[in-house]
Amino acid sequence: MSTPSVAPARPLHEDPAIHARRWFLLAIMCLSLVLVVMSVSGLVTAIPTIQEDLGASASQLQWILDAYALVFAGVLLTAGAIGDRFGRRQALLGGLLVFGAGALFAGLASSASQVIAGRAVMGIGAAFVMPATLSIITTIFPPDERPRAIAIWAGFAGAGGAIGPIVSGALLEHYWWGSALLVNLPVVAATFLAIALFSPDSRDDEHTPLDPIGALLSLVAVGTLVFGIIEGPEQGWTSSLVVGAFAVAVTAFTAFVRWELRVKHPMLPMTLFRDRRFSVGSGVITLAFFVMFGFFFLGTQYLQFGRGYTALEAGLAMLPVPITFVAVSPRSAALASRYGAGRVMATGLVVVGLGFAMLSTLSETSPYTLVAVSFAVLGAGMGATAAPATEQIMVSVPLAKAGVGSAVNDTTRELGGALGIAILGSIATTAYRSGIDLSGLGLPAPAQEAATESVGAAHAVGASTPGGEGLVERAASAFTDAFNTTSAVSVGVAFAAAIAVLAFSRRRRDEVFVDDAAFDLDLELVAVGAGNRSE
Repeated sequence: MSTPSVAPARPLHEDPAIHARRWFLLAIMCLSLVLVVMSVSGLVTAIPTIQEDLGASASQLQWILDAYALVFAGVLLTAGAIGDRFGRRQALLGGLLVFGAGALFAGLASSASQVIAGRAVMGIGAAFVMPATLSIITTIFPPDERPRAIAIWAGFAGAGGAIGPIVSGALLEHYWWGSALLVNLPVVAATFLAIALFSPDSRDDEHTPLDPIGALLSLVAVGTLVFGIIEGPEQGWTSSLVVGAFAVAVTAFTAFVRWELRVKHPMLPMTLFRDRRFSVGSGVITLAFFVMFGFFFLGTQYLQFGRGYTALEAGLAMLPVPITFVAVSPRSAALASRYGAGRVMATGLVVVGLGFAMLSTLSETSPYTLVAVSFAVLGAGMGATAAPATEQIMVSVPLAKAGVGSAVNDTTRELGGALGIAILGSIATTAYRSGIDLSGLGLPAPAQEAATESVGAAHAVGASTPGGEGLVERAASAFTDAFNTTSAVSVGVAFAAAIAVLAFSRRRRDEVFVDDAAFDLDLELVAVGAGNRSE
């Protein structure tokens, strides 16, 4: 039996048995990935039913959605490091068990507080599942196939956000809200069994000690940052709660960086950011998912409130996004190899910008063909952007630290998504409130106040008020205009990101030899310093 000390002499991808089932394992990892990603957005369609059945307050409804994302993002870095140290297969299996237990508890809950608690537990499990899937893929595929495998993974990571509302919408047509959570259980059982039987284990062969102080600081930094982002639109960006959360996040992040720079075995080696592939890839993922999750959040509302679709119809109308996302992602690996990742990412961001430019022209009566083309262009651009960015992050990280590299990649997705929902959602809310015209409708003051608050409230008032059709039409028009405004903002973000990627990529080509020499020297100095400390 081989020991961990000789494992590096035969990487997992050189094992014939593992090599033979690598594509099957990729499918299992992608299924596990979609399971946790779709849970970010999947429960949105069930919120009205949960409110009616459990009598949840507006704040509780918000945290039913956000508890998952908050815990998910906060635990990712720590979960990735634990997977590297103790085994990514064990981290994946344990994460699936915790995720399934949380889904069971939340799906059978009799109060909103229990749903929130169950969703938080699901977030803990998801934080162990997501980085483990990518790090296992990275170790079982040979270098020549690795970019394509990572690109396929990235495609499903992006498509999962659009698949969630489709699955939930279909279930809610026939079952109660808990089915949107309990549907995870058979998938958890099937993937757990497949991973237990067929997946190899991989870990950091150096048995690097854990970094509990770094883990705690990262949890506080990311958790308070995401909390501030979530609460900003609700409490106000200048409220003491939000400002305090951001202050704690900045303090904890500064302490985290300083600690990681001086500790002997850092959880996240800061030297990784010297590699421009790692830093640019992380930035691209953040900005791409900023506009993408903002789109998922607002696009679903546009389809339901602007065009009058049911939850299931809205989910199905979104299908062009995941279809083109998954179709383009694997092909982007070959394009990046031929033309350079920087050019492909920049081109993808331009295509994303064009998709948002098309969305900014839609009305509530635009033919669905135009809507579908806009969605398809957006999905294609995201597929061409996210996959090379993910690959750039992973190829710049040593295989022994694949879990941490994957966790950084996943954390940037979650932070970008949370920022996109919060900031673009705030812009849409402001635009809607300033654009809704209630004059001449004869609504009482409480109804006017509710209708001005949100498009969903306006539809509820219109449905319960005699002659409320006029209010529904005006609300649909005002929200469509707000959706156009946020799409225009996303155009600017995508184009600015494309320019920045080209600039940094060109600079890297010009400086690559100098950078590599300096980086090698830094590593030698670090090694000498570590040797001196050990003596």
